[in-house]
Amino acid sequence: MKVIQVISGNLPIEETGKRRWGAVELIQSEYQKKLQAIGIDCEIKWLNEVYPNKDTVVHIHVANLCLEARDRGIPYIYSNHDHTSVHYGKGSWLYNQQLEAIKGSVFSITHAESVINFFDETDKLFYLPHGVDTMYYQPNFFPVKEKKLLMVASNGMAGDYGIDRKGFRLGIEAAKIMDLPITIVGSEANAEFFKIHSDLLAYPKLTVDSSNPTEDKKLEYFQTHSVFLHPSSLEFGSPNLTLLEAWACALPMVAAYDGRNKISGLVKLDKLDAGEIAEKVVEIYQNYDVIRNPMLNNRYKHDWGNIVSRLAKMYQSFIDVQKETTSKSAREQYLNIYQ
Repeated sequence: MKVIQVISGNLPIEETGKRRWGAVELIQSEYQKKLQAIGIDCEIKWLNEVYPNKDTVVHIHVANLCLEARDRGIPYIYSNHDHTSVHYGKGSWLYNQQLEAIKGSVFSITHAESVINFFDETDKLFYLPHGVDTMYYQPNFFPVKEKKLLMVASNGMAGDYGIDRKGFRLGIEAAKIMDLPITIVGSEANAEFFKIHSDLLAYPKLTVDSSNPTEDKKLEYFQTHSVFLHPSSLEFGSPNLTLLEAWACALPMVAAYDGRNKISGLVKLDKLDAGEIAEKVVEIYQNYDVIRNPMLNNRYKHDWGNIVSRLAKMYQSFIDVQKETTSKSAREQYLNIYQ
């Protein structure tokens, strides 16, 4: 078996010499490393370099390239990372493009359970959670005494930097209610967000790092803060990468999340409201060790190694269907893996 991860637009992490903030590039890099560790050849290529045979799995991570592959007659797996179609709604150009990508795939993957119900016109979409490098993201085994809030995200949506889909305003307003310091870390997109929402910068206990910091610096932020906030309006059905990184670092979280997978140390928001965020943060500080200690015991649950072992089984079902060595459809095989 050979696996080709198709470049989504940005250069692969290995070619840049450092990790980028693009989540897709990070995920592809982790897939490649973990697949190679279990003896599966995996390359990251541009689509125009892809000429597969029946022993090749082609894994594409953006919808427009799926349609190009379909038109070239290339069988593929599609990973839907972009949940903004939920914001724009059914019938939008983005929804239609993603739906066509799913329908044209052998099968498709989403990392948010709620998205499966959103694309209810197809039965080819399945859930596979994100992972985290638990060897890299390590806890500070001496909990931070100071009450300091942290948000790690890049805001905006589809080129509109003014859209607050990550909930920065809510996080800052909650910090104001409690008179606590808050740090917001992310890419250069956040600098554009704060130009539009400059009133937020008036809070004297706000620190903003929009320098696209290195992974080492990001780890330092996780290890030097005491509560992580993620009141995102679009990632409620998915433990996204930063939630998993916070979990691996045993950093208690307040987040909008309604997925079935239990996340240790996460206090769930019932609504996106600054007052409720503040209440949940107070709840964490009042029960800090009780909430944090299970995170230390369960932090390996979403290690990339565990996730990629499931992915490898999915890849084998893809190969079996291409070679017609099974009478079962890819969907039937994946259901067996999923269950």
